[in-house]
Amino acid sequence: MTYRMNRRILNFGIILTAIIAATVFAPAVISVFSSNFDTTGIQTAKAASQDYSIEVQSEIVEEVAGEIKPPKELALEHLKEIMNKYHSSFDVYSDLSAAGNHFVVPAKMGKDAEINLSHFENPHSGDTCIENKFNGIFSSWGGWYLMNGVLVGEEIQPKANWGEYPDAGFNLIEATKLSFWARGKEGGERVEFFAFGVGRDPNTGITIAPYPDSSPKISLGYITLNREWEQYTIDLNGVDLSYVVGGFGWVTNAAQNNNLPITFYLDDIKYDKEHLDEPRFLVSYELLPSDEPVLKNTAFIYDNVLVLLSFLSNHTEEDIEHAKLIGDALVYAIDHDRYFTDGRLRNTYQGGDLKLFPGWEPHSKNDTVRMPGWMDAKNNTWHEDKSFVGTHTGNIAWSIIALLSLYEETHEEKYLTGSVRLGEWIENECRDDRGAGGYTGGYEGWEPTANNPEGQTRISWKATEHNIDIYVAFSRLSVLTGDDVWRERGLHAKHFVEAMWDVEEKHFWTGTLEDGVTINKANIPADIHAWSLMALEEIDKYRKGMNWVENNCYVEVDGFKGFDFNNDTDGIWFEGTAHMIIAYQILGDRTQSNLYLDELRNAQKEASNTNGKGLVAASHDSVSTGFDWIYDARLHTGATAWFIFGETGYNPYWAEELIFMDMFRGWNLISLPLMPDDSNIASVLSPISGNYSIVWAYNASDTADHWKKYDPNAPFGNDLKNLEPGNGYWIMMTSDDILSIIGTIPETANVNLLTGWNLIGYNSLESQPITDALSSITGNYSIVWAYDASDTGDHWKKYDPSAPFGNDLTNMEAGKGYWIMMTTDDILEI
Repeated sequence: MTYRMNRRILNFGIILTAIIAATVFAPAVISVFSSNFDTTGIQTAKAASQDYSIEVQSEIVEEVAGEIKPPKELALEHLKEIMNKYHSSFDVYSDLSAAGNHFVVPAKMGKDAEINLSHFENPHSGDTCIENKFNGIFSSWGGWYLMNGVLVGEEIQPKANWGEYPDAGFNLIEATKLSFWARGKEGGERVEFFAFGVGRDPNTGITIAPYPDSSPKISLGYITLNREWEQYTIDLNGVDLSYVVGGFGWVTNAAQNNNLPITFYLDDIKYDKEHLDEPRFLVSYELLPSDEPVLKNTAFIYDNVLVLLSFLSNHTEEDIEHAKLIGDALVYAIDHDRYFTDGRLRNTYQGGDLKLFPGWEPHSKNDTVRMPGWMDAKNNTWHEDKSFVGTHTGNIAWSIIALLSLYEETHEEKYLTGSVRLGEWIENECRDDRGAGGYTGGYEGWEPTANNPEGQTRISWKATEHNIDIYVAFSRLSVLTGDDVWRERGLHAKHFVEAMWDVEEKHFWTGTLEDGVTINKANIPADIHAWSLMALEEIDKYRKGMNWVENNCYVEVDGFKGFDFNNDTDGIWFEGTAHMIIAYQILGDRTQSNLYLDELRNAQKEASNTNGKGLVAASHDSVSTGFDWIYDARLHTGATAWFIFGETGYNPYWAEELIFMDMFRGWNLISLPLMPDDSNIASVLSPISGNYSIVWAYNASDTADHWKKYDPNAPFGNDLKNLEPGNGYWIMMTSDDILSIIGTIPETANVNLLTGWNLIGYNSLESQPITDALSSITGNYSIVWAYDASDTGDHWKKYDPSAPFGNDLTNMEAGKGYWIMMTTDDILEI
């Protein structure tokens, strides 16, 4: 029984034949995961943390041309590279079953020609290249087109299209060249390479089919190949590329090769056409040449929503745009399934192009979302996994969470509408009243077809993890829609989660068996304990679950320290270790969170199969889970996203940030860069309760009494009630402590300033040079003061814009307070 096959590297025993092709018409070569590769060591240095500001989590790990890149930036860079990998060009072929391949239907011309799309020996790049053979003599000729093909009605695999079918060509009008690499096996092989011309006479270009290529054949003529790889280019300037059926082809004959058989190879065939603005999903894992091709083009929904949230957590305009591309792909997928119309998502889709190719119309539906899979050319069968094409409730809940976070960031209604549709699907299809209630696991398998008349199988077990996810998703839907029905539904899920807590043993159980009542005690995953702290309000009740994980899942292996998926401790699961980091941050345990952040930073640099940027799934291959999947040491977008959350101090469930501020005995001048859920002063300062004696604020707009105070020991007479972003606060500490703040980025970062003194906060998590930070009020202020409690030699720091020398206040930073003397009213734009 599987609870989360939806997002794991799988160990497949039986490969099931699916009902429809959606990608690469290529033979699959099945092999076990194996070899690793070495990575170049990268010099490191430690970045100092800043007082009263968000702790600098990032260790310096790379310096390129003088630019220092911290771990979070490198991780985000890795995700962007994966996101753009198949959209920076328009690939015909880059690798066997690659997500970016187009024109994936090989169509034979003449005779005595063979093609093998999965040749592993000496490719130009990547894992595979195309092996081509011609064995004709005398008048024999032959070759192959790589064409788009068509998929019609209830057919289960695409077929060649020689111009007989309409609306089955690509528009490539922005391309200017088609490039490819070729080499001969012996050297001296003579081959003609070309593109286009389908449905046209090859010599005259005259139309001979009703729906031909928009261009006649464009050829390089016959080329004599060398034994070494060489790049060739077909110039496309002035060519009509508005409708392309035949993307690339080759042909040869016996006379050109002196009646001798030839073998030659092709690789990296691509058009120079970017399509970076298209919605898309990211492939989840980077495989090795020896790996099974099962996950080659697979984009797990869970991983993709994590990537979306990691982009949002970085708060830049560029990253928000990246997040929107994934969000738009989710919204599109809801309405463009190849069969269902009930508002569900599948567990996985394919990376690369979001939509199926033109002319591919499964169940007579066009523009549907591509599903992942692989082709066994030997048996001429297309394969999909029954879990991949299914729908698990946890994935749907995470998709809701991500879309709602995107809605809160952009206020684009489509993301809220999509979230509601997904929520209704969970409620309608998975609500369960057996036992402790909650929601079942979803559905598995394929939609109804002639070969599969019964359709999908309803999953009857219930997972603690899924219901944690659903509780948050429905609770956030309740707030954002104003519909209290979602609150009731969320509590229905939470009731199940609470019932899975073992009061005596102080841990959660996995969930139930198929009867929906009997607790599944066969296996206990670690992540539900960390997730409960991120998702639920009862932190004091469930923090004991962290002790269970520490005592049962802690591992030291492969040069790293971390946590396993479960208690068999056979390896480190890096994603789960990142879960623990965020849980420690929520508990205010900076020592433990920093310890394991350093371990993940080391893994980013040194783990098997790393690239120095992303994070691999596990410390070595075949790390078990106790269920029917394993983790391997392969670069993983999901693990990388969780690493970014840990570096940022970001709780993806509620889109909340976490910062730590060092507080020193004596006066401290601070501000809040985050909006806490509860701004009541006693609540905000609860982490340092008992270690401060008074708080003062200065209200420039209250001319009757600028100063406001809060004395925790005097329940009456306090006129400072709340702590909010944009204001500065003086706090008298009676001993050193750490103030942790959990909250969201303020919707409005701007600060209103009045003539005279203003005590403000800097509403940003990113520090800036003071001249840049105050550029919007240039000329309207005369001096700025800050107070550094850690600098016992000179607490006070100043910046005088009229005195270019002698200023020791150079940056404005998160968590610090500032006195600003304004010469006129203005608004500080941050």
